Amino acid sequence: MAENETANGFTWPEVKENMKQIFTWSYYKEGFSGWDRSSYVWLAIGLVVIISTGLAHGLNYLSVMSMLGGAIGFTCTLAITANRRINGLLGFISAILISIVGFHSKNYSDIVMQMIYLVTLDLNFMFFGNAWQNRKIKPMNQRGWVLAVVTAIVAFILLYTLDTKILVSPRPIIDAFSATIGITGAILTVSKYRSQYWMWALQGIMSVSLWGLTALQGDGNWVLFATYILYLGNDVLGLFFSPWARAMKAAK
Repeated sequence: MAENETANGFTWPEVKENMKQIFTWSYYKEGFSGWDRSSYVWLAIGLVVIISTGLAHGLNYLSVMSMLGGAIGFTCTLAITANRRINGLLGFISAILISIVGFHSKNYSDIVMQMIYLVTLDLNFMFFGNAWQNRKIKPMNQRGWVLAVVTAIVAFILLYTLDTKILVSPRPIIDAFSATIGITGAILTVSKYRSQYWMWALQGIMSVSLWGLTALQGDGNWVLFATYILYLGNDVLGLFFSPWARAMKAAK
């Protein structure tokens, strides 16, 4: 390995430069510009829904954490759809906030999912964001399927064990399965497979079910329930009206 080179093949000066750019205006200008109009519209609608839902159910410590985590996390998903590396910073912040709510609600696998997002997506994009953003979007292939299946099997076994034997969640199956889908989607996102959006769509359905059930059982609030419904709308944009979709059309 060359001197000053990381295990991923990037030089430390490149990593440092990526981190320094986070504190510059140009980083945010690039991150929030060049999105499709549909993404900007969905962002505006989503923020109104998230804030309105939070205010309607009363303000307290957890509802504020939910609103902030939901709003920033929702913006993160739209940044991924726009193929913008700023999703790393947004995801890092939202993962911590949503984990706080998840711990209070005893959705322990959801916390693990958020932490895996933080490592595989957020920190990865913060350190190596330029390289990821410039990589080619790929169609699903045999290697991608093997990666997805192995990840899903291993993740579910470990998460279900966590929720039933170690910390004991009141919703072990749906909590573990929802997190499994999310972790698999994260791995496909890092690998730049366009099919990640099918996983995100399924994960969105599972998270809507998880947080809806959590709220009904009195262990959470409705903000994250509304947030994950909005995520489903972004999945549609990602599949059919985004740089990811156009890259696949161009490849045909």
